[in-house]
Amino acid sequence: MHIIQTSLFDFEAFIAKKDNDRLTMILEALPAEGLLSALEKEHWTGRKGYSVRGMWSALMAGVLRQAQTLTDVVRLLGRDKDMRVVCGISRDNIPSHDAMCRFLKKLVEHDDLLEECFARLVAELRQLLPGFGDRLAVDSTDIKAYANGHRRSPSDPDARWGAKGAGHHSGPAKNNKRDLYYWFGYKLHLVVDALYELPVSFELTPANESDTKHLTELLKKAGADREETKPQFVIADKGYDSESNSKFIFNECHAVPIIPIRERSGEQLPGVCNAKGTPLCSCGLEMSFWGRDGNYLKYRCPEVVGKKICKSRFKCTSSPYGYVLKLPISDDPRRHPPVPRESKKWDRLYRMRTSIERVNSRVKNLLGLGRITVKGVSKVTVRALLSLLVMLAAAVGMARRNRLKELRVLMT
Repeated sequence: MHIIQTSLFDFEAFIAKKDNDRLTMILEALPAEGLLSALEKEHWTGRKGYSVRGMWSALMAGVLRQAQTLTDVVRLLGRDKDMRVVCGISRDNIPSHDAMCRFLKKLVEHDDLLEECFARLVAELRQLLPGFGDRLAVDSTDIKAYANGHRRSPSDPDARWGAKGAGHHSGPAKNNKRDLYYWFGYKLHLVVDALYELPVSFELTPANESDTKHLTELLKKAGADREETKPQFVIADKGYDSESNSKFIFNECHAVPIIPIRERSGEQLPGVCNAKGTPLCSCGLEMSFWGRDGNYLKYRCPEVVGKKICKSRFKCTSSPYGYVLKLPISDDPRRHPPVPRESKKWDRLYRMRTSIERVNSRVKNLLGLGRITVKGVSKVTVRALLSLLVMLAAAVGMARRNRLKELRVLMT
C-alpha cells in the first residue's frame, strides 16, 4: 500500500525527509479503520460529501508539515498535488475550512476510538521492539493555551495557570518565586519507554494539576500493573516522590522506583538514616551499601570497608567483618528502594530520565504541540493525541521493516 523508500531514524531526520514519503508510511501504520468506519456512518461532511478518509489523511499531513491551523492544512492541499494524491482528494473537492472544523469536532466525540488507535500502536510496538516497556520514564511538560490568561475572562475557560522551576528541563525546581516559570494552559503528562524514547501512555490536564497524583493512573494506563506488561524500572524526578507512588510501583507493578527523595529535614529519622534513606551506624556515620540479599539491602560498617574513619571509642562489633545491617525493602520502598540511591546503577538508570525530555521536545517543536490553535481541554487532548499517533506510527512503520538499528539511532 504505502511504502517508504529511504532509511530512517533519528526523529529530526525523519521530520526532514520527503513529506509524502513520510505521510504514506504514517497512514499505512495507523490502525484507524474502526475510527474511520464510525465516522463514515454519520452524514455530516457537507453538501459536496467530502471524504472522511481524505480529511483524516490531510490532518495527519498537517501534523507532519507543522501546519498551525486548519486553514494551513487546506492551503497545503491546494498547492501540493502529490499530497492530494496520497490523501485521495481531487483538486475540485478539497475540504473547506468549515468541513475540517466539523471533522475535528467529530474526532473529539470519538476520542475513545482515537485512544484505541494509540493503545493498538503501543501494543504492536511491544511485539516488534525487544524490551519495549521495561524501563519507563514519567514527566510532564507545559502546553500553552491559545488564549490570554491575563484577561478577566480568558477565551479558553479550561486552561489554568501553572508553574515550574525555571530550570525544570535540566534541574530541580527552585523555592524562590522569581525562579519559577509560569504559563497559562495545560500539562501533558507522559509515560515513555526510556530506551526507545516512545510514548506509552498520556494524560492532558489543566496546568495547575499536580504531577504527583497522576503517576498511578498513568502507569495503569501504560499497563504497568498487568502481569504481561509490567516494567522493570519506573524513573521520575523528585516531583513524583511520595510514599504512595513508591509503594504502588513496588507492590503493584513489581518494579523498582528510581525517584530522588526530597531531602527535607523533616524526612530524616535521627539515629536511623539520613534524608536520602542511607542508614546510620550507632556512631552517626553513613553506612556503606554492600549489595542486595534477596528481599533485603545489605549495609556494612564504613570504616571496615575503607570509606570513612570512625572516631568512636567503642566499636560496633568485635567481628573483623564489621557491623552488618539488613533492611527489608518491602517495609519502606520509598526510603529504601531495591536499587539504593547510593549505587552507581541508580545513577545510570536515573540518567535515562532525559529520554522523556527529548520526547517532549519533539512533540512540541516538531509535531506542533508548542503552538496549538485550538481551545478547550477536549480539543487540546485530541490535538495532543494526533501528534503522539504520528510519532508512534513512524516507529511502527520502521519496526515493521525490521530497521531496528535505524529506529534506535533515529529516536535519539
